[in-house]
Amino acid sequence: MNNVSEASTSSAPERERSAVNGSPEIKLLSCDTHLEHWPTVLKNHIPKKYHGLMDEAPYKVVLWDSLPFYGPDGITLSVMAGHGKYSQVRPGTIDIRSQEIPGAYGGPKDYVEWLDIDGVTSAVLHMGIAIGSTIGAARGTGDKDCYMAYIKGFNNWLSEFCSEYPDRLLGAAAIPGTGVEDAIEELERVNQLPGIITVSPGAYPNGSSSPKPEDDKFWKRAMELNMPITLHGGISSPVNGLNDLQDGAAWIIGHTEVTTGGPYSASQLILSGVFDRLPNLQFNILECGAGFLPYMMQQMDHMYDRHRFWAGIDLKNPPSWYCTHGNILWNVISDHVAINNIDQIGERNITWCSDFPHSNSEYPMSRKSACLLTSDLSDEVRNDVLWGNAARFYSLE
Repeated sequence: MNNVSEASTSSAPERERSAVNGSPEIKLLSCDTHLEHWPTVLKNHIPKKYHGLMDEAPYKVVLWDSLPFYGPDGITLSVMAGHGKYSQVRPGTIDIRSQEIPGAYGGPKDYVEWLDIDGVTSAVLHMGIAIGSTIGAARGTGDKDCYMAYIKGFNNWLSEFCSEYPDRLLGAAAIPGTGVEDAIEELERVNQLPGIITVSPGAYPNGSSSPKPEDDKFWKRAMELNMPITLHGGISSPVNGLNDLQDGAAWIIGHTEVTTGGPYSASQLILSGVFDRLPNLQFNILECGAGFLPYMMQQMDHMYDRHRFWAGIDLKNPPSWYCTHGNILWNVISDHVAINNIDQIGERNITWCSDFPHSNSEYPMSRKSACLLTSDLSDEVRNDVLWGNAARFYSLE
């Protein structure tokens, strides 16, 4: 099979120039990077009787309930940066089963080479869409053993993948959405696995898309284990339904929404009062950017004074306070608006990612893009945004 990436077919000198473009002494920690492999990579980690889902489930993925993701009519947005040839992409032209597209095939050594091309020092690796859809299908079978086999199988494979380059590849483990006790059990298990540095729940620990008081047991245990919690985008969205008064208030008071649902999830968490109960609890919310925050914070406080009463919400501080006092880190890719407003957001509250190989990644020029993004910041603040804030959150330094 031929590698279809324009970046990967470049000459060695071109690769070297890409890797160092934009100040090689600056360290880059990408909090959001993906393993977009086809689910069959998990075969050695999952009982054979469950293998049937691996080649079926991904083809059921659709965007906005209408646009196929994989197959002859699919737009495989999850690997477009690795593919590189944006002008040539049409429905059905990208197939991660037959094309060796960076980010969607190969082992740890290949992945480190792509990081080098992109100029990224270290990367937190998250579940890709093909594997994620298969895990979702496993849950949909109603067979808990099948679902847990996929969750644990992915985490074990991820651990092995990252362990070969523990300073470069950093694993974000999956957490089951079958209730708090199951979530804690897997949290404690992955805490012992090499290469795993964070957990990335796909739902709140109670298993739903709404935070509940019983989730505190999971959050407390994660803090006891010093296991950081990453929210990959949002783990909820008003698009998925508003389940109670607090959800309705989060939608109105939060007053903003992006595709990933990050601002909505942040609003849910703030209004749930969890940061009053657990003031040291932190989340790194990926992919949602931060440029919207000054507007969101002003609107949150304004709407809170009107709508907290019918929803029964009473916080110790205005909602905006929790956005900038260390409970939430906001993740950016090329968000110049956020950097221009960093004084309002807080220098310690922003992290960076390449989102490789997804369609909004700057691969193979992430280093140049990140350096341009932060070029007006002091060396200290630039280091915080591109490395230090995330490194502290993940206890890397």
